[in-house]
Amino acid sequence: QDEMKQAMRDKDTLKLSTVRGIIAEVKKAEIDTKKDFGDEDVSSLVQKEIKKRRDALQFAKDANREDLVAQNNAEIEILKTYLGEQITEEKLSELILALIQSGSDNLGKIMGALNKDHKGKFDGTVASNLAKNLLEKKA
Repeated sequence: QDEMKQAMRDKDTLKLSTVRGIIAEVKKAEIDTKKDFGDEDVSSLVQKEIKKRRDALQFAKDANREDLVAQNNAEIEILKTYLGEQITEEKLSELILALIQSGSDNLGKIMGALNKDHKGKFDGTVASNLAKNLLEKKA
């Protein structure tokens, strides 16, 4: 809420609309699930919003819409500030290797274990790609 007020004062329309959008998504999800969202839930929601922007970014690139490319990139950067501390790619590789060594032999088991212990603290696409590569090396 404070960030939204500051964006209004600064007349930063892009940040204002992005922050308003994420606040609306959180409120909508809280109403739908009938529970208050904690930091982990909000991080998950922010990651979903980033994924939506990345998908839109690809469509904008395909359509040669540089204005939309720039807007989506800016929104992604704004949203990333609300994720909190993320697990680095190196640490993610270590976690995945440990899971593989402990008997997780498929992508579903690895992603399930990562989400159980570290939900909202990593990019699912990056983790999935790392897990696929590491599983292929093992085989």
